[in-house]
Amino acid sequence: MTPVATEPGSRSRSRISRYVPILEWLPKYRTDWLSRDVIAGLTVWALVVPESMAYAAIAGVPVQFGLYAVPLALIGYVVFGSCPQLFVGPSATVASISAVAVAAASTSGTSGSQVIALSAALALMVGVIYILLGLARMGFVARFFANPVLDGFIIGLGLYIAVGQLPKLVGISKPSGNTVQIFFDTLRDVDSWQWTTVAVGALSVGALFALARFVPKAPGALIVAAVAIVAVGSLDLDVDVVGTVPTGFDFVSWSGIGWNQLEDLLPGALAIVIVGFAQSVAIAKAYAAKGGYRIDASQEMIGYGAANLGAGALQGFTVTGSLSKSAAAEEAKGKSPVLLVVTAIAVVLTILFLAGLFENLPEATLAAIVIHAVSGMVDFSKLVRLWRAHRDEFALAAGALLGVILIGILAGVLIGVMLSFALLIHRLDHPYVPLLGRRHAGGSFHDLATHDDASPVPGVLIQRFEAPLIFANAEVFGDGVLEAVTEAVPSPSVVILDFEAVSYVDSTGSAALAALKDTLDDRGVVLAVARAMGAARDLLRRDGIVAALGEDHFFATVSDAVVALSDDPAT
Repeated sequence: MTPVATEPGSRSRSRISRYVPILEWLPKYRTDWLSRDVIAGLTVWALVVPESMAYAAIAGVPVQFGLYAVPLALIGYVVFGSCPQLFVGPSATVASISAVAVAAASTSGTSGSQVIALSAALALMVGVIYILLGLARMGFVARFFANPVLDGFIIGLGLYIAVGQLPKLVGISKPSGNTVQIFFDTLRDVDSWQWTTVAVGALSVGALFALARFVPKAPGALIVAAVAIVAVGSLDLDVDVVGTVPTGFDFVSWSGIGWNQLEDLLPGALAIVIVGFAQSVAIAKAYAAKGGYRIDASQEMIGYGAANLGAGALQGFTVTGSLSKSAAAEEAKGKSPVLLVVTAIAVVLTILFLAGLFENLPEATLAAIVIHAVSGMVDFSKLVRLWRAHRDEFALAAGALLGVILIGILAGVLIGVMLSFALLIHRLDHPYVPLLGRRHAGGSFHDLATHDDASPVPGVLIQRFEAPLIFANAEVFGDGVLEAVTEAVPSPSVVILDFEAVSYVDSTGSAALAALKDTLDDRGVVLAVARAMGAARDLLRRDGIVAALGEDHFFATVSDAVVALSDDPAT
């Protein structure tokens, strides 16, 4: 799809168009793009209709409400979103979190219509939270959900969803328990399997994967759904089907929702915002990088908020960005977000005139559509890569994965957030602090541990601190330097700190540096700082550290410091 929006945040944009990006790109729309957008929009429609109905089953609402979630969600994102390629609509990820959140807010007497209303209320709540965060310019929070944790969570969620569909695939009631228990209990209950249902489910799964493999551009989900509907009607198959699907909008009353239930929905709403935003903005950033433009993460929050408000207004459930449908639009050569408007119109027409055709859709086929849709989420190669290269990050990913399948989705989200911050704190608390040496006389300085041809400068200990110097690592910093001085043979008379990688120094860091100077002075060791840059040097100056060490002990380069302070003949 050709990006038609200019870079968000550009100074040339008016304040209104900054928050309503459609005002920027729509006037530039070319009429010769319309045919392409119509074709692409119908291509996405063929994928959206059966998948949205399947995701409704995950969310615990009747299938038609999966369709209701689409039209205004698409329009909301088209108007307020900043990524011209992104499709925002129902997804297995947030549908599953929605089901858990609504279950937590439900009581034993909660009716089916109240579940629908609670799901819609959750979407509205998510929309409001997104918009408030976007207006507060909180898009930067996307950086604090570590990719390994998100990878582990997504894999766990894919397993959670797929295993949850297995009972429908074999025609039994869903066992209770976590994902592992459901999987093994389903296998143990083989005597209760409905073999006609098993055949329909297996054929549906096989057909979906075969179409994706050999005819990737075909609307596989729609084709399989249509064939299954025809087969049930013509062969009178004894399988569970979707049942009556009203033609036209069939809304329920909002009156059964109280403030206590809304409070109970809040944790689920926050979980959806965390996971949905991390997933959606990652897709948007990937398309932006490919298209050579930038997206505004805070404006994306507003776009996702508008989409969820649209979904909730029509009593659909929560929505988020979808990679598969965004890719389908791109493969169909869509030219602009107008294609999503075409999809929205086509879905409305489906609701008004075609919804009744789906009443004979087998539940096993819906389960197969879900399993195929989430199969891409279960990518163990990411875990293998982490195991080979980053064992600590593998542990984080595995923790998030196990949290989902052994405890539950909301627990998995909480574990993911906690592990992300644990990783951040660990990285700050355990920075890499190499000792530096020179590769040849008058040459540059390098890490002694990774360059065998580098040698220490006699009488000089050179250490590079590769992190901001703040309260979380100030003690580690001071102790590390003193330990290196104690272990050095011969004992150094000069310590040079390479601060090139120190972007910030807080008051605790300044105090640690001052204390280090005093301790080294007592030992007769000279302390100098090299390559302190910009903000870090200004902070040290304002905090009195430059004056304490002396202006003549701050150097532009490590070589300058060695030349000025050592008697090494190689200088």
